[in-house]
Amino acid sequence: MRRHFIGLTIAITFLLSCAQFDRSELDNLDGEVRVIGHAGSGFTSWWPFNTIPANSLASIQKALENGAEGIEVDVHMTQDHQFILYHDNKLDSKTGLHGCPSQYPLDSLEGEPYRLDFPFQFFGTHSLLSLEGLLHYLKSLEEFPELHLDLRNHSACHDEEWDALWEIEMIRKLGLSIPHWGIPKEKLLLITYSKAMLEEAIELKVNARLSFEIVGELENGVVWAKRNGIEVLTIKPKLIDAAKVKDLHEAGFEIITFGAKSRSGNRQLLELNPDAIQTNNVKALKDLLGKN
Repeated sequence: MRRHFIGLTIAITFLLSCAQFDRSELDNLDGEVRVIGHAGSGFTSWWPFNTIPANSLASIQKALENGAEGIEVDVHMTQDHQFILYHDNKLDSKTGLHGCPSQYPLDSLEGEPYRLDFPFQFFGTHSLLSLEGLLHYLKSLEEFPELHLDLRNHSACHDEEWDALWEIEMIRKLGLSIPHWGIPKEKLLLITYSKAMLEEAIELKVNARLSFEIVGELENGVVWAKRNGIEVLTIKPKLIDAAKVKDLHEAGFEIITFGAKSRSGNRQLLELNPDAIQTNNVKALKDLLGKN
């Protein structure tokens, strides 16, 4: 009986620790963490139960309604050099189309229904959203939120040589388009792991903040970013800990990390002391920060 009581006490203590976070413990650039909806409200899942596909208008609206200060979306360039929001490399994964976004003009993609797995298809219909459509919606809001564009420069339908040309075309098209959007530079962040895209963006003086996404070896990525004047790093959480983030802050970098759909997962991201989190569960992260 005593063992059961001790076990129950430990379990309750663990659950309570997962449910709490002391904001005074934050050790980042300004003592605040910006809450960014990851692909809107994350991806369809059983737990927490989310029936809305990533990057859809409903997903973005839900994130903002839940108090996100910004959103992150995945952006592909279409065959006619326009932009569509979609996460995966191939359309087959979430739509009735085949191939890659780069093989279709925008008119053939915008409004295409998402094809969802069981049981998510029974909870409403959603369709692919263009970047132009997203901007139109965001400009209708009382305040334009922070907008992170994750640039999907790789195409599973072409070879590396094609990709290398395509990604430069993509950043050049964005460079020409951004001035017409009328978005303050501090509100717009372009994220990519492609050094070539970032070098081209710097050369073009693109009117947006730039972030190097580090998905592999950390140290070399940091050295390259510092040498090229990149001040924002987007880093997979498994590549960092609080000590590494502290070193990066001291080196002058702003740190963004992402993922986590549970309350405990978001708490673990907070313990890394980033400056912004792209979260799959805005409500949980807001609750942990006491911002609701």
